[in-house]
Amino acid sequence: MNEDLPSLDFALRFVDDLLNNRFSAAERSAVKNALALLDEDERHPSLRVHRLGGDMEGSWTAYVTGSIRVTFGHLPDGGKRLLTLTRHYDD
Repeated sequence: MNEDLPSLDFALRFVDDLLNNRFSAAERSAVKNALALLDEDERHPSLRVHRLGGDMEGSWTAYVTGSIRVTFGHLPDGGKRLLTLTRHYDD
């Protein structure tokens, strides 16, 4: 775990999504801010966290911006495993 974001665990797919250059510097800054909020309080209103269904059942999503989302799962120790970072409705 990261000492700056102690409750977050980063899946390789999430890191790949972040580093694939589709996100501007401003968007990456928004990701950083959203992750800090998610680490501190996943119920923060700006994150609009909600449970996913269908083939993503068991996962959750949080808003970074109006078009960028983080998907994550809850870990047994109370932490969160960050799964993906995508633009909403990306394949």
